Amino acid sequence: MKGTLKVEAKSPEATIRGLFARWLKEGKLSAILSPAYSAAGTATLALFSNPQKLDEAAPLLPAMGVNAASIVAEFARDASPNAKVGLFLRPCELRAVVELIKLKQVAPDSLVLIGADCAGTYKAAGFRNVRGKDADFDNKHVREQSGYAENVNFRVACQMCEYPKPLVFDLNVGFIGMDADTELWVEAATDKGKGLVEGLELSAQDEPDKRKKALEGLSAARKATTAKRIEELDKAMMGPEKLVEYFSDCLNCHNCMKVCPVCYCRECFFDSDTFQRDIGEHVRVSLRKGATRMPSETLLFHLTRMNHMMASCVQCGICEDSCPVTIGLATLFKKVSQNAQKEFEYVSGRSLDEPLPLATFRESEFTKVGEE
Repeated sequence: MKGTLKVEAKSPEATIRGLFARWLKEGKLSAILSPAYSAAGTATLALFSNPQKLDEAAPLLPAMGVNAASIVAEFARDASPNAKVGLFLRPCELRAVVELIKLKQVAPDSLVLIGADCAGTYKAAGFRNVRGKDADFDNKHVREQSGYAENVNFRVACQMCEYPKPLVFDLNVGFIGMDADTELWVEAATDKGKGLVEGLELSAQDEPDKRKKALEGLSAARKATTAKRIEELDKAMMGPEKLVEYFSDCLNCHNCMKVCPVCYCRECFFDSDTFQRDIGEHVRVSLRKGATRMPSETLLFHLTRMNHMMASCVQCGICEDSCPVTIGLATLFKKVSQNAQKEFEYVSGRSLDEPLPLATFRESEFTKVGEE
């Protein structure tokens, strides 16, 4: 079930909020998780259950401070027979939810995956949009589409994101390649999605060619940006000495790990007693080496994280946004995860049915080891 939905009063955001209100009032959803503005105008997330509160919802908010999959993992570990929660999320967030479902960290039965196109976001830190000063900001972002690929103010990961449309969804609401003042693209892929679409006045049709070309063009431009960034990265960090230098500013704060949506261990090895050395042991290590950098084991931490995350990493870049010393983690994880997933013929979050690479043995994999 797919087609175009008429936009009311040239406001795609208000139109989507109207959908939210309808679904809540009709009991099709118990609550909806959506980007929102706080009272201070900051970019945040909110779980809405009262249609009267939806003025605070900002479904097409172009600012991102956390990958919402982390929030979903907090409240949706177990299903509830009395709840049906809609997740109105960006493509990278839905991909992370898919990975968490496959990792048995999120129960899907009480969730409805409602995707939204995302052409790029700004860092939430410092982002302010006090309605009344620029009440149409989100709509202008959706309306003025020509500069998406060239916008260097987008978050670094967004500048390299080749998935402006969700890969897995029950229902998707799209604006890229559409005249967002007049219509939105709506596409239901499952029975859950079709249940939300029932009763809407959709103009049934196939996905417009203009939209397909816009999505393909944006994806191609982002792939080109990725190739350029990775080429620059290789020059900056290839080789042991450059690798050490690349991570030399690390404070060992573990922020990158704490905000990663698919890093789900209850206790990290690096936070365990294994690395809680007493003063005597620190002195012995220092005597053996002559001098030891403090804080210690920062490079080992990052190499281990890359090894753990590469198969499920959705390249959302929240790790880099959270780094207090701005280490270039987004490009690095893009490179590592992209290469690893290519070897397994896998794309993180592409399918709920596609098995996790490291949990599946296939005799045809890695028949050649080493360099020729």
